Amino acid sequence: MARQSTRVSITEDGTVVLVDPDFDSLPLLRSVDPCFRVQRAPLAGFAKPRFVRLRSLGSGIAADQLLLEADASLWKPTAPSGNRRVVPCEASALDVRIELARRALAQCNLCARRCGVDRTRNELGVCGLGADARVAEHFVHIAEEASINPSLVLNLAGCGLRCRYCQQGALLNPALVGGELLTPDLWSSLDARGARSLSLVGGNPDESVYAILRFLAAAPANWHLPIVWNTHAYATPETLRLLDGVVDCYLPDFKYGSEECGRRLSGISEYPATAHAAIAGMLKQGVPVIVRVLVLPGHFDCCHAPALESLAGLPQENLSVSVRGQYTPDWKITPRDGTLARRVTPEETVRVCQRASDLELRLVG
Repeated sequence: MARQSTRVSITEDGTVVLVDPDFDSLPLLRSVDPCFRVQRAPLAGFAKPRFVRLRSLGSGIAADQLLLEADASLWKPTAPSGNRRVVPCEASALDVRIELARRALAQCNLCARRCGVDRTRNELGVCGLGADARVAEHFVHIAEEASINPSLVLNLAGCGLRCRYCQQGALLNPALVGGELLTPDLWSSLDARGARSLSLVGGNPDESVYAILRFLAAAPANWHLPIVWNTHAYATPETLRLLDGVVDCYLPDFKYGSEECGRRLSGISEYPATAHAAIAGMLKQGVPVIVRVLVLPGHFDCCHAPALESLAGLPQENLSVSVRGQYTPDWKITPRDGTLARRVTPEETVRVCQRASDLELRLVG
């Protein structure tokens, strides 16, 4: 469904905070901060959406034979020339990805929990999703990173993580989320006016990759906005392989540099190593990767400094870092959570930015 309202909160010092503002929020934003401007910058290397090429590229497999092909055959390169257009009755390269994503649901490995359930038979893992995806709301977000801003955001239900401070806790149980199924019909409901990108958000998009690929296959012929994949980075190589050639910009979080914090705050194991490997895999696809670091109060030494050092060891050509100082005690956070029960201070955010600069990481706003 389209957005109903913008969330507004008031900090202890009386500051008004708008969560995920849209164009309708501009008057209120400017009443709070008269200097507020909607930031825009070019997205490096972008010409046209990559999935459009996959959709028009022939696979060499007849459409009616797609279900019968072995996985290994489906992963073979398409046309030798790399640019032969799909012909009638032939599956496109995007059709092949859709079929591979459908098969992944049968023993689900789309996030690093690897629940292994058969989602095609409505067996449910931690994310609570079957084969379909559900959009809780869609709107044009005006406070994303400048190279993708403003962005038409599709907030999807379901996520393999259970972060105690999640700002979208209401989306974590798909059975309780209203909204619309992510089907081709949704294209006619989207209002992309003013948008410079399309962001798949959540929840988390990795777990809904099958439905998302089917949705993109039905995009209008004149679609021209880049596809942004906003993920928790608890991703598997299998999912990233499905997305290679589809995504124009990755927007992963790097939540924790501490194994223990990942277990305690999100209920997951091996997060730092998994996120590092996932971001490395994204960079291999040759598209911009903007890593978000949400500053958590009291977590500089255990999480943010190690995460930044991990990023500094990766190729830097397409990598940038977005430090976000907008943490809010939310969802399941209580006074028993210690420092996480307060907002982050400006000094904590500056400290993370300074460490990123010291490591010669490219900071973006």
